Amino acid sequence: MPRKRVLFKLPDGGWRNPGRVLLNWSDDPIRDFERIAEKYRELAHDRVEALRARRYGVGTGEAFEAYPIVFLYRQAFELILKATVFAGAVALREEGEEPMPLKSVMRHELMPLFKEVCRVWKAFGADRDDPWDYGVEGLRTYRDLESIVREFDEIDAGSYTFRYSIQKDGTTASIESGFEFDLFAFAEIMDKILSALSGAPEWIRERLQDRWQAAYEAQQEAWASGAYDYDYDPPEYDSVDYDPGITILRSTSRRSTTATK
Repeated sequence: MPRKRVLFKLPDGGWRNPGRVLLNWSDDPIRDFERIAEKYRELAHDRVEALRARRYGVGTGEAFEAYPIVFLYRQAFELILKATVFAGAVALREEGEEPMPLKSVMRHELMPLFKEVCRVWKAFGADRDDPWDYGVEGLRTYRDLESIVREFDEIDAGSYTFRYSIQKDGTTASIESGFEFDLFAFAEIMDKILSALSGAPEWIRERLQDRWQAAYEAQQEAWASGAYDYDYDPPEYDSVDYDPGITILRSTSRRSTTATK
């Protein structure tokens, strides 16, 4: 008999309960990366705005709020990069390239994910600088964003610096003594980056669908015009079969099954 839940108990009153939360309703955990990333960003942004609205800004006691705020922004950045990597994996395979291994995707360092996103843009024939031009000074080129990602990794490579106050040895501080920075300036930069990246995974999926639809239509036309001199029946186009997220899950499942045998 299942153990009765106390902390995560079922809501009284069902859907009428204002505190009711239903998770994993889409049955698409890869696309959920994008939704979760946006919520991390929204929570961090709202808290920064609340601090900004205070008459005296961030005081000594409130400075501890920088830990969860930076952590939330970093989580949002990491997840949207991973969502883009997942969405672009199929495009890389179409170009004859092997996408980043799943084990590497699920690590926390930002730079490897950023470089994989760059590979994805290249697979789509995007100009090197265009995808990174956010229309503001300091965020106009690939080099600009690469520098920011590298800085983030130098300060918080494994997503631990702002999650804990001590390192894994249990004694060393997670960040240097007297570490000082402008929280509001940090948030403004991260909001611009995350807003620009938030639509990338969906854009990639749409471009892939356009590619496959065009290829299918060209195949249909060739068949109808008699280009095939044998009895050929083109397969029916099914967008579900071409979904990047599903493709990754299927290929990962196949590899796991093969390794188990």
